[in-house]
Amino acid sequence: MSHTHRRDGHGRRRGGPDQARGRPPGVWGAALALACAAALTACGPDGGDADAAGAASGAPTSPAATPTGTGTPAEPAPSSPPTSAAPSASAKPGGIARCETDGLALSLVANGQEMNSKYFDLRLTNTGSEPCDLLGHPGVSLLDAGGKRVGEPATRSQDGTGDGGAVRLRPGQAAHATVKTAGEGVTDGRCWPEAATLLVYPPGSKQTVTTADLAGLKVCGDSFQVGPVGDRAP
Repeated sequence: MSHTHRRDGHGRRRGGPDQARGRPPGVWGAALALACAAALTACGPDGGDADAAGAASGAPTSPAATPTGTGTPAEPAPSSPPTSAAPSASAKPGGIARCETDGLALSLVANGQEMNSKYFDLRLTNTGSEPCDLLGHPGVSLLDAGGKRVGEPATRSQDGTGDGGAVRLRPGQAAHATVKTAGEGVTDGRCWPEAATLLVYPPGSKQTVTTADLAGLKVCGDSFQVGPVGDRAP
């Protein structure tokens, strides 16, 4: 016995495979959609499983950026110790103090005449109990009885025994400086008025010592000079 199958207008059998097997239409499509959604969840960029997979596979991760930082810079290495400052006016090499006016006595002694010049020995004696130093030229002026300066201060010369070095005075010792002026006889009498006081600034000091004993000093010919201190009389 023959069977006749009815076909639609296109000559296909009615009903798909699902109908042939007794399954409702669309079941396979729904299952396929669910499977795709699960796959997208596992592979998505935000999925935790994807991150875990990357870590497990040993995939390199970007190193943490090293901050350049603008914080406080490291302290600079200490510089070389500063050079020593120049010694103060009251200190000299060897740790000996400069002679101060309150520990000095002034005197003037005539020292003869030579080559139309008259010489005097200016002495600064250490009256203190400790040694002290003098270095350089003293400042020398003459004053009248009223305390007014006579003429001009003495100019510096290199006369005498001083060699420019420091003179160390033990208690009772004197430093010597040579004072020189022109002889009265070679200046036609052109001399300064008579002075009453010799005023001296010891080397390096702003204080003065004085004496009224001028030992016959009279400046003539506008020539009045003083040499550096030395350790012995000229």
